[in-house]
Amino acid sequence: MKNRHAQRGSALIVALLILIVMTVLGITAMGSSTMQEKMAGNNRDLALAFQAAEAALRDGERFYEDNVVALGAAFNGKEPGLFPEGANPPIFNAATWANSRVFNGAIEGAAEAPRYIIELIGNISEQNDDLNVQGFGEAAGIGNLTAVRVTARGVGGSANTVVFLQSNYAKRN
Repeated sequence: MKNRHAQRGSALIVALLILIVMTVLGITAMGSSTMQEKMAGNNRDLALAFQAAEAALRDGERFYEDNVVALGAAFNGKEPGLFPEGANPPIFNAATWANSRVFNGAIEGAAEAPRYIIELIGNISEQNDDLNVQGFGEAAGIGNLTAVRVTARGVGGSANTVVFLQSNYAKRN
């Protein structure tokens, strides 16, 4: 009998301590799971912005290839999204994108339609070493090309997720 009275309440204290430890473990696991869900969502948002920018980049290259015939008329500073040689538009400035071309297709889930601008770089010929950088590249037999820089801006599901892509594109005169 003496033994029973000495153990008063100790089982209750041990059970409460185990419950507290289990609660802390459960809360930690929930926080970790929430963080992983946020990271996965951000990754998806970034991938969507990248796909939108890639689509706009290809659309800009296609527009230049198919629609720009007279360089002087196209790159005179009056056509939206087309900038003359040496203009160097600031791509991180909102005003540049207000005067841009909009991607023709649709990107499902994007907060904004992807956009692109085209800057005239100039003529490239076989005599010009611009294509042969540090011994790489081949300029022989290319003839005369007119090069442009296409810059695309894609937005993900959130307007805060923005991706910029650039490509240099040339076609024969």
